[in-house]
Amino acid sequence: MEGRRIVRIVLIVKPGSVDEVRSGVEKLRGAGHDVAARVTFEAGDASRFAGEAADGGAGLVVAAGGDGTVNEVVNGLVARAGAASAPRLAILPLGTANDLAAGLGIPLGDPEAALAVAVAGIPFCVDVPTVNGRCFLNVSTGGFGAEATGESPEALKSVLGPVAYVVTGVRKFVRLEASRARFTSGGETLHDGEFLVFAVGNARRTGGGIHLTARAEMDDRLLDVCIIEEMSRLEFARIAPQVRAGGHVDHPRVTYRQVPSLRIDAAEELAVNADGEPLCARRFDYAFAPGRLTLMVPEPPGAPKS
Repeated sequence: MEGRRIVRIVLIVKPGSVDEVRSGVEKLRGAGHDVAARVTFEAGDASRFAGEAADGGAGLVVAAGGDGTVNEVVNGLVARAGAASAPRLAILPLGTANDLAAGLGIPLGDPEAALAVAVAGIPFCVDVPTVNGRCFLNVSTGGFGAEATGESPEALKSVLGPVAYVVTGVRKFVRLEASRARFTSGGETLHDGEFLVFAVGNARRTGGGIHLTARAEMDDRLLDVCIIEEMSRLEFARIAPQVRAGGHVDHPRVTYRQVPSLRIDAAEELAVNADGEPLCARRFDYAFAPGRLTLMVPEPPGAPKS
């Protein structure tokens, strides 16, 4: 079994989720695995614990939490060891949206099943995009979408789950305002002007199941860039169902491109997030970290269903 070759497993988990993973950890230890659980208490802990796991020779690091926890762990691994030399990464989805895990088919709401994928799943080598030097695995958004994600309060998320993003999004929709920026790649201008939202995707799902970057592949070394131009509330309401399902990419008011790098120059300071983690600036540079990170999945995306 794949898991028998793992020398050491480090599980990084939030304090409120310890009880959810306890049974699964006990079963792994009962099966002979060396499992060290590290509990986070403040921002930066997950990144630091991941770096220490890489230094300590861990064979597998499990990020037990939401997309933000996964993001911290990825940054810790890449900063300390580099993507290609880092321990394998697994996701135990315990957050609100769990967009990356859901998109990869990792079991939601069943920690033991997710841990089984962690130790005995399929290794999948994925690209690691960066924005202004910060790594992300899933999607980075700016404008209307970034604000809706970033401003969904934690209390609302805990009660409503992914619906929290919709509630906050509706509030933003009432005062739908465009931003202005120039998007370029390799000297080519993709868009220069007003926009409502943009997304730069390594994967496809964000914001609780919205497929903004619907054609993204995690191993093609390309960034999927989606820019929704300025439009009226009525127009946006009409295309919103298409955006959620991923059917918007050929819409005449949507720019969708696949590029190796991207630069965004905004007219004013812009709110952007990377896997839900916020950044504010007027210039954003997207690229790829060297090498690929090995992610444990039930089966590689695109594999034929058995």
